[in-house]
Amino acid sequence: PLLLASGAAAQNVVEFDVHRGFPGINVGVLPHLSPRATQLQELANNITGSGYYCKVQVGTPPQTVNMLIDTGSSDTWVVSHRADLCSSKELQYAYLDSCSATYDEAKSSTFKMIQKDGFNITYLDRRNALGDYISDDFTVAGITVKDLQLGLATKAPRGTGIMGIGYSANVATLNEYPNIIDQLVLQKRIAVKAYSLYLNDRRSSAGSILFGGVDTGKFIGPLSILPILRPADGEGQHIAFAVSLTGLGARHTDGSKADFNPSLFQSAVVPAILDSGSTLTYLPANLTAPLYKHLGAVFERLYTNMTFVDCRLLTSDPDLEIAFSFHSGASVRVPVTEVVLDVLSPLHQTLLASSFPGFQKACLFGIQSTASIPESKALQETTFSLLGDTFLRSAYVVYDLDHHQIGIAQANLNSSQSNVVELQAGASGLPSLAGVKEQE
Repeated sequence: PLLLASGAAAQNVVEFDVHRGFPGINVGVLPHLSPRATQLQELANNITGSGYYCKVQVGTPPQTVNMLIDTGSSDTWVVSHRADLCSSKELQYAYLDSCSATYDEAKSSTFKMIQKDGFNITYLDRRNALGDYISDDFTVAGITVKDLQLGLATKAPRGTGIMGIGYSANVATLNEYPNIIDQLVLQKRIAVKAYSLYLNDRRSSAGSILFGGVDTGKFIGPLSILPILRPADGEGQHIAFAVSLTGLGARHTDGSKADFNPSLFQSAVVPAILDSGSTLTYLPANLTAPLYKHLGAVFERLYTNMTFVDCRLLTSDPDLEIAFSFHSGASVRVPVTEVVLDVLSPLHQTLLASSFPGFQKACLFGIQSTASIPESKALQETTFSLLGDTFLRSAYVVYDLDHHQIGIAQANLNSSQSNVVELQAGASGLPSLAGVKEQE
């Protein structure tokens, strides 16, 4: 196992809070068809466009900007004060977004141009950010990374930048460069390329990221260690935090259980990407179909392209859990409050009422089908899964990029305990660690 230092001796770690909110991001899943459609577009964008953000400082003197924390991408980029979105009312209307704090390279004495027009990244919803590759000093949690390579977006599909904390092999350029995780190690701020993510539950507005360490007070039971899958061909570099999903089930208040399409897991590998940049969780249709049938979920095709359930599940089955299973006996149980989302306003309930005639009240379901992702035909034909925030809030996840491992356990929600264990270089993988015995 890795060498460890715990408690007061844990020095080479960087911890900062991440906050759930809506500082201007959306994904624009609907066209502008009519006033009714526009209302529903705003709804869908607000639901899917939240996320977890942190404040960082860029440049000298420091300019404070918000960034979305994204384990599913690898570039860190900021919105330029010259970005099209900042000045175009048409784009602001189209994206239902506007610029928040931006970055002005002319005001930074440590700014350097690396590649003019070299930055071009496209996300799953097919939106892309364009601009330059630059470098500048980057400060998070009081720790400054010198000369970090960044994207400077002059064409921006969103009003806040993104801190991509995935593999540097997945950066949006053929010329691979050290991203923020690499630089934290190179500049001796942490000892290994590893970090832990603790989002906490929906009732809490904040979670935390711990670079270079694990907090055993934030999870329950043993930390299970899973291998990160290589790309589909089994060759090449690791580029995403994909693990093998081995089961999906429901556990009800009355003690009954249901497992969904167990034969699928016996006949195929079901890769599941752990992606904090996705608000919702997405599973393939051959898993969502039996799950939706079991829970009486309804797909609303005309306006939202999303699946809803009856809100009465929150009271009729209050201890309902959706269980996700992985290798090594690992399992994460997601409670009903994390997947039955009472987010519709009275106006939206009225606009959508005809779509759900049997519902007492419509709630968004936190597990959607990959078939509903715009322009994702290739994904629809695979067993691809995306485990977003509706899953991750119930899990404590350690991402080890050095040894291509994921540590996963049930989160100890709203924990008042903390025992930070520093991960130190010198061994072959994540250590065996145990968290607390039970939920506080």
